[in-house]
Amino acid sequence: MVRQMSVGHSSASRAGWRGARIRRFIGLGALTTLTACSPALDWREVRPPEAPGLQALFPCRPDHVTRTVTLPSAAQPLVMQMWSCQTGDVTWALSQVQVQDVTQVGPTLTALARVMQDNLQAASQLAGSQTPVGAVPLGAVQVRGMTPQPQAQGWRFQARRVDAWGRPLEMGVTAWHFAHGLQIFQASVSRPMGSVGTEPSGAAQDAESSFRDGFQFPA
Repeated sequence: MVRQMSVGHSSASRAGWRGARIRRFIGLGALTTLTACSPALDWREVRPPEAPGLQALFPCRPDHVTRTVTLPSAAQPLVMQMWSCQTGDVTWALSQVQVQDVTQVGPTLTALARVMQDNLQAASQLAGSQTPVGAVPLGAVQVRGMTPQPQAQGWRFQARRVDAWGRPLEMGVTAWHFAHGLQIFQASVSRPMGSVGTEPSGAAQDAESSFRDGFQFPA
């Protein structure tokens, strides 16, 4: 069963600790605290009021925060809406920014992917790795009702971070970038890798596909 819910702004008191949980990524979904278990996924339909027209599926109840970010594609800082939740050691995340002009859509899609890779590279260096972050293109992203853009692409990154005990941990991050009008979105799933180069299991890949395919903009 898929639940239906609307995710709005948090109260000021709750936003602080929620922001602390999400602050380690700028919609990047790569830097999270591990837990020992992998609970069952509890899928629910989410329609964020801050992202008009978007329907999404999350396997857990997402928290929402807002922050201001600077992207190389924009002359002015942008307001970024962020939603994320965790199932065990996996983080599911969605970010959204809105640009002022259609000519900014493509460059902003490219900029979000570049910022994600740069942040993952910085995290890897903090974890003691001098190896460039691996980036594998996954091809064009297709979201129902999206505005077609050649820069709407998917990526799989391999990076390293420090876990809660200060130990280096290999991470895999799958990300998708897409647009709807002047809204630009970045969705991502991040999880620890059992060993360097290990692909997610079949069940994990199915869950990622469900997350990706759950985004849509109904007519």
